[in-house]
Amino acid sequence: MSDIAKYWIEIIHSKVGTGDTAKKATMENFWIAEAVAGGEQVKMTLLDDNYSPTGYAEVVPLAELGKRFTALPANFKPPRKDPDQIKIDQITARAERHLAKNEYNSAEFEFSNALKLNEDNVRANFGLGQTYLGMGETEKAKEVFTKLVSIDEVLSPDNKHIFNEFGMQLRKLGMFDEAAGHYRKALTISTGDENLWFNMGRCLFEGGKPKEAVEALRKALTINGNFAEAKRYILYMKQNMAKN
Repeated sequence: MSDIAKYWIEIIHSKVGTGDTAKKATMENFWIAEAVAGGEQVKMTLLDDNYSPTGYAEVVPLAELGKRFTALPANFKPPRKDPDQIKIDQITARAERHLAKNEYNSAEFEFSNALKLNEDNVRANFGLGQTYLGMGETEKAKEVFTKLVSIDEVLSPDNKHIFNEFGMQLRKLGMFDEAAGHYRKALTISTGDENLWFNMGRCLFEGGKPKEAVEALRKALTINGNFAEAKRYILYMKQNMAKN
C-alpha cells in the first residue's frame, strides 16, 4: 500500500449537444490518493483547477482503483498558476454566478475587475460579452466579441467550452465575417471536425456567401456522410436561393 501513486487521473467520456450536432467530449479530473487503515481501501480526494483539494473525497476499494483511475508517474508535479491568474479565476467565477442569476450589474462589475488584472483573459471577456447581451447592450457586446476574435487563446484547450459557443454568438449578432474567421482558425487545429465545417457554412450563407457555404457544408458531409443536419441545410439553401 505504501507504493501507491500519489496523483491519479480520471477520464470521463460524455456527449455534448443533441441529434446530428452531438459531439463526444472528454473531461479530465485529477485526484490525490491517501491510504486508508487496513490497506484494502484508498481515500481519493478531488482536486480543483489549481490542483488543490476541493474537499470532496471518495473511499475506493483498492481492487477497483485501476478500473476507474489511471496513476500518474511518480515524478508528476502539478502545475501551479501564478497568484494573479488564481485571483482572476476567483473573480470570474463570482461574476459567472451573478450572470447565471441574471444579476447583470454585479456580473459586469466582477468581469471588469478580472479584466483589470488581464485585459486579454478569454473567460472574463466572453462573460462580459454575454453580460452585455443580457443587458440589451448589443453594441458593447459586439465590441467585446470583436476583441476576442483577435485573441488566439480562445482556441486553447483550456477554453474549449467557450469557442464553439463564441462562434454561434458571433453569427447570431450578425458578425458573419468575424464568425467565419473564428471557424477558420479553429479548423487549422481540427480540420476533421464536421461540426466546425457545418457552422462555417451556416455563417457564410447567412453572410451572403452561398457558394462558399455549399463548399463548407460538402466538406462536413465528406467527413460524415450521415450528417443529416448538413443535408437539410443544403436543401434549405437551395430553396432559399431559388426564391431569390
